[in-house]
Amino acid sequence: MNENGKLKAIALCRVSTVKQGLEGSSLEAQERRVYDAADYFNAEIVKLWSLKRSSKKGVNYQRKDLMDMLAYAKADKKVQFIIVDEPDRFMRDIEMYYHWKVEFREKAGAKLVYAKKPHLATDTSMVATMEEMIDVFRGEADNQGRIDKTTSNMKARVAAGYYPSNPKTGYQRSETPGLHIPKEPEWSILRNGFLQILEGVSIKEVVASINAAGFREKSGKLLDTHRFKIMLNDPFYAGIVQMSDWKINPRGLHKAMITTEQHEELKGIVKGAVKKSHKQYNPDFPLSKIMTCKECLEEGAKNPKIVGYNCHNGRGNTYSRYRCRGCNKNYMLRDELHSKLSDVLSSLKIAEDKMEDFLAGLRHVWQIEQSTSLNTAEALKSRIKALEHDKKEVVLKQVRGQLSDERVDLAIEALDEQIVTTKVQLDSIELIEQDFADFVEFAINTVEGFREKFWELDQEHQVWCKQLLFPDGFSVSRDKKVYTPTISEFYLCINKEKSPESDSISTNFPLWYTRQDLNLWPPAPQAGALSS
Repeated sequence: MNENGKLKAIALCRVSTVKQGLEGSSLEAQERRVYDAADYFNAEIVKLWSLKRSSKKGVNYQRKDLMDMLAYAKADKKVQFIIVDEPDRFMRDIEMYYHWKVEFREKAGAKLVYAKKPHLATDTSMVATMEEMIDVFRGEADNQGRIDKTTSNMKARVAAGYYPSNPKTGYQRSETPGLHIPKEPEWSILRNGFLQILEGVSIKEVVASINAAGFREKSGKLLDTHRFKIMLNDPFYAGIVQMSDWKINPRGLHKAMITTEQHEELKGIVKGAVKKSHKQYNPDFPLSKIMTCKECLEEGAKNPKIVGYNCHNGRGNTYSRYRCRGCNKNYMLRDELHSKLSDVLSSLKIAEDKMEDFLAGLRHVWQIEQSTSLNTAEALKSRIKALEHDKKEVVLKQVRGQLSDERVDLAIEALDEQIVTTKVQLDSIELIEQDFADFVEFAINTVEGFREKFWELDQEHQVWCKQLLFPDGFSVSRDKKVYTPTISEFYLCINKEKSPESDSISTNFPLWYTRQDLNLWPPAPQAGALSS
């Protein structure tokens, strides 16, 4: 607390684009709101971070501004609040939003609040928690929409023959975005090296001659054989545009160094010399590294995971098995283990009462949010009518000779711009509401889809399914029984053949508790407590 009796706070204002800096999310507008929020909390902002940088998903774990704010709050224990304008100004990443909220609270004893809804800081009800979650979700959903739009535009550019990324070695940007042109002398030096390989000169000798000709990487370093092999395998140099897993365009607009036939020949030459990467995932043994050995797990073994392998008996027969990497005692036929886990998966049934309670609570929160959005939408519609009325008034004044043509043009232009902006805001509200409704339905259907099609999923999604259905994982014992210590609160086990000894089923771990920071989430709703 300061000498004037106020609490201490620090604040963050952020924009990611120049356009945002000129509109309602400008740094100046954000600063006004965070200072108003500080007054609401009877706090004084002792330091404010104001910056222009991205907060999209994937860049927030070690953001310098957030790390600096955490260090400042840790150093001054009197800082009670971390004030941001609203969740999407803080970041557009659900997981990292709650990560940093916990970081500030646990390491600095400061509460993360946002200026547009300061009342949520003191409201601990489930409704308030869901209101915050919805705002955080909107930030990530908006970010995903931007990514999808950018991806769509880039795919269209690739289809047209452009390469919408950084220029490849030997090329440089031209005045036309995405159309890269030769950069001399590097382009000719590399092309000559490609042709020498086709003539039978060794890769090592060609690399030496390229460096002797004065070629240097962008970093200033000499070219090495590993880097040159990557170039020899790159279809771009044969006029082919290929990005990610998008549709390949064999007729790029850039000038090719070699033909497609020469490119295939070069790939064949390099193939024998390229070291093959270790195979990390074998689809024949999907439970490898995601299922554990029960006994080794209980004994605290260093590596209790089950791995798959093919066993040959020396008489031409092959058996697919799993074994424990830790003890080498737990052996089991692959098909038998898959069958036992399938029995467990098929024995699960959605707990209708728990699902109804959750949806009832979600529906209640969403009704409140929709009411807020409806009021906002009505206000925006009224604003549009008022602007259109003002526009008519300007035209009437022009007809009556009360305004000059020059002033009329300026006024109408400004009004038209405001009308367009307001309509965009109105469309955005309706779109976000539909997106959220679709998200809820998608989330519930996805979990069931994972369970029903477990063996059709890749390993990454099988891991997701395991975490959602069995929070404590699953394991197999040396007597070939599958154990699932806990199941999601949203599921019931209907397999009556399971004994308490073989499976300890509990329902004290709800489906949405998938983060490590469990204390961020509200307690599981009681039956009937949230009925609408």
